[in-house]
Amino acid sequence: MGFSYNVAMAADLVQHWEKLLHATLLGAIPWLQWFVFSIIDFLTSPFTGIRTRSYWPELVASLIIAAALYIVRSQPGDCSLRGLWRYWFPSAMWRHKSTWVDFQIIVLNNFFANSFMVTWRFNAALMTTTFLAVLIHVFGPAPHCLAWTPVMLVLYTILVAMADDLGYFIFHLASHRIGWLWAFHKVHHSAETLTVLANVRTHPVEYAITEPCKAITTSLVLAPAIYLGTGHATLVDVLGMNLMAAFYCVLGTQLHHSHVWLSWGKVLSHVLISPAQHQIHHSSAPRHWNRNMGGNFAFWDWICGTLYVPEGHEEISFGLGAGQPQPYSNALMAYALPFWEITPEAIRQRIRRLLRGKLTLSVRVREQPMATQPPS
Repeated sequence: MGFSYNVAMAADLVQHWEKLLHATLLGAIPWLQWFVFSIIDFLTSPFTGIRTRSYWPELVASLIIAAALYIVRSQPGDCSLRGLWRYWFPSAMWRHKSTWVDFQIIVLNNFFANSFMVTWRFNAALMTTTFLAVLIHVFGPAPHCLAWTPVMLVLYTILVAMADDLGYFIFHLASHRIGWLWAFHKVHHSAETLTVLANVRTHPVEYAITEPCKAITTSLVLAPAIYLGTGHATLVDVLGMNLMAAFYCVLGTQLHHSHVWLSWGKVLSHVLISPAQHQIHHSSAPRHWNRNMGGNFAFWDWICGTLYVPEGHEEISFGLGAGQPQPYSNALMAYALPFWEITPEAIRQRIRRLLRGKLTLSVRVREQPMATQPPS
């Protein structure tokens, strides 16, 4: 209860600050108010859990797991606070140019990602309503025969999480197999270091495509629940967090984008994506390409033949591939180049002629086979 109260209090406190600022001269200048509020939301999101993929309980849980691994893997007598700090935050990684580009993209997305959300109407509410209408048309009026017992609510929460992950898997698989989608997804895979910042090294066009995909798959659970259930079904919370979010927190999902190798072993890795499996997904080695597409669950990959379970610890280099230069020197390049890459060559040639060589755009496309079938 205390945790829930503190979380709500953090969000309420931020809203209170914004109301106070709105009552000042700032409220009379809409663009400036938007800018200031965007900065406030950006700085406070890890504490409020709003508009972030780096909520503080997840970060703390990952640090604890990494600390436990450091202690277990260190030689007797070699453990120290300084050593733990260096294990958590290797200076070479956090000073890397790729990490700096991660930060630039995060800041840019905070202000402008919503501008790309042209598909915002295709949300879970619309998809669920549509599917519910189909159920009523085919099977008649809703029977409302399902009682929401605690066990049913837990099952419902798990099914919603699985459906959400399925939507992400479908998008992710498509983004590795369809050329124009890969042009945008490649921004994420161009990260040459994996830190928590790389978690949101994402071109905003991806958000516009991912959300409708997840809306469709989650509606396959939400609509039947409304059709069959009596009353309103709620997702189960644990200490103020969604049950599945708390479960992922315990698993240290923030370590997916990190240097910390953690595998779940052969059996469990067929059910849940481990940090090691997602790091393999980011590997520059050809044998790892197009593997482990699931966000949290591994059985989608298992079913589709894209699962890769490591036999043991593997040394991994991240990026687009051996000999492939970094195409995104800054966030603006990361935003712009994908649009240039998907532009037909005839149009690009016309643009070059119009510019008469005054502006040179260098486009480097990863030499990765875009297979039409899942790799065996």
